[in-house]
Amino acid sequence: MKAPLKLSCLLAAAAAQAGWFPDSPLLQVGDDLDIYFTAKARVDYESNIFFGSPGGLPNSGTSWTIGPGFTADFAKEANFSTSINWRRDFVRYFNSKLKSLDDERDIGGASFTYDGGGPLTFQLTAAYSETARNTAETNAILGPSAPGTLVSQTGYSQSATLGYRFTDKISASLSATHSSNRYDPVLITAATAGPPATPDIFNTDGLVESDGWSFPLNIRYQVRERLNIGLAYEHSNSDLRQARGSSAPLLTGTKFTKDFYGITLSGQPTTSGKLDATLRVGLLRSSFDGGSDAQTSGSYSVSLTHTLTEKLNHSLTLSDDANVAINGARSRGRSGNYVINYVMNEGFRASAFVGITSSAIEPSTTIRSRSFGVNATYSPDSHWSYVAGYNINQVYHPSSYNVQQFSLEANLRW
Repeated sequence: MKAPLKLSCLLAAAAAQAGWFPDSPLLQVGDDLDIYFTAKARVDYESNIFFGSPGGLPNSGTSWTIGPGFTADFAKEANFSTSINWRRDFVRYFNSKLKSLDDERDIGGASFTYDGGGPLTFQLTAAYSETARNTAETNAILGPSAPGTLVSQTGYSQSATLGYRFTDKISASLSATHSSNRYDPVLITAATAGPPATPDIFNTDGLVESDGWSFPLNIRYQVRERLNIGLAYEHSNSDLRQARGSSAPLLTGTKFTKDFYGITLSGQPTTSGKLDATLRVGLLRSSFDGGSDAQTSGSYSVSLTHTLTEKLNHSLTLSDDANVAINGARSRGRSGNYVINYVMNEGFRASAFVGITSSAIEPSTTIRSRSFGVNATYSPDSHWSYVAGYNINQVYHPSSYNVQQFSLEANLRW
């Protein structure tokens, strides 16, 4: 079956590039409904799948992914619009020792937007995704007790945002966002698999799941064209519980709460229009179960984008925030990322980035890493896009190792 599959994929690609597929949606119902077929084909190489594999396990691995899906757009020209998309990724590994990592993952989303041209706007969004991956946090917290573990996670989110413009210069927005994450339990255990060594697939021991809400309120004042300042308040809370299959107790509490009070700036602060800025700076208070462990400190998120030429721009993002680590402890994360983008034309663009991250996890774990990468996208027409990317993640505390990743991807929408 492998040869016919490869042949059919090549024939489909050749037919589409030759213009045999119609330059329109796969299905169109009047002027209000367009349905597109989407597909993704991807090859990934990762030099350190388990971020420090135990003896007998492959350090590196190559996988391929096929992801068929669809997108439906409703009422594109009306005061409201709706879009729904779904894709299923079939992931397969070439190395026979990694066949237990073969997986099927669903990724989906939906959005509804209303903008009648008046003072009121409304938006609903929902997202669903499944992943199976490792992180520096996984390795540092769970590695010693569960070497060779991948974390399989399912994430859900739903958000509603209401915006209202009181005057030409004063506006406000209020959002309600619900999010949750789930982990899949152990499928195979290395200790019982026997030689050759097999990874602890999707081990959940020590992991904590969360289910929570956040309510951000923003009030903005337009000081001049394309520049706003404002006030921001956000309350969020998360219910915590042991992941399925975990025997480790919760470390701190069953509910994590955050409150942020701050100021914002967004738009173009210079008259040249070449600099776009988004800033959110203030005080953050966090606690478990509303207890005496409450902490108050500064918090910020900054994004600056500067246009160098018509084809070249660069951006800098900085953040400092508190959250819950994968084991249920409080985590203080700080990060900085610099990106430079090149857009040659509508068909080709490329970028390079460098980033640094530091996470302080209570009571005494600190994780520091830096990353570098490049990627390029080529889109010969409205249906096809091809992406190549390479990045390296260097973890240098508490342990030291590198993770190199290279990917090639083709996407179709028609």
